[in-house]
Parts: sequence; structure tokens; C-alpha cells
Amino acid sequence: MPQLQVKGPTLRRWGSKLAVAVDRPFFNAIGGPSSAPSQDLNDGSIIWFVPRITDDCQLVEDHWEVLSLEASCDKLLSAETVKRKEFEDALRAKLQRI
Repeated sequence: MPQLQVKGPTLRRWGSKLAVAVDRPFFNAIGGPSSAPSQDLNDGSIIWFVPRITDDCQLVEDHWEVLSLEASCDKLLSAETVKRKEFEDALRAKLQRI
């Protein structure tokens, strides 16, 4: 969020966009896709990319949408919080599979 707050206004003044790539669980935790997602680059200054990994380990496009800086911050502020123990347990489980 700090990067959005610092870089977002500057890039918007410059007429540039900021691209953010996140995984599906994170995107879902901040509310998931908008009810009417826009792919019009003129509709905002933040482009959210949510790729997926195929069975043969290829990174491919799954979802993307354009949001304003304000809508992006609102999305992040409404994120579901995860209890520390749940996070650590999930991380340990993933590391044990490696």
C-alpha cells in the first residue's frame, strides 16, 4: 500500500500507469474481481494482473482489471486479515512439500 500511495499520484500526474501482479488468493482476500471489471486503460491508473500457473508450469493471463488509485487503496484496506498462526502453519506446510 505505501508504494501505491507514494508512486500512484506521481505516475498519475505523469500520465503513466502502475501495474500490480498478485496471486489469486491475495486478490480474493482484497475482494476479488470488481462486479463490473474495466479493461479500459483510461478508467484508472492501477492495472491489477492476476495470472495463473498451468499444469505444465506456464504463467498465463487469468484476470486483469483497471482501477483508480482510490479504488485500489479501498480494496487493500478492506482486505481480510489472516491470523499469524494460520499464516505460519500454511507456510510451513508448503515448505515441507519442497
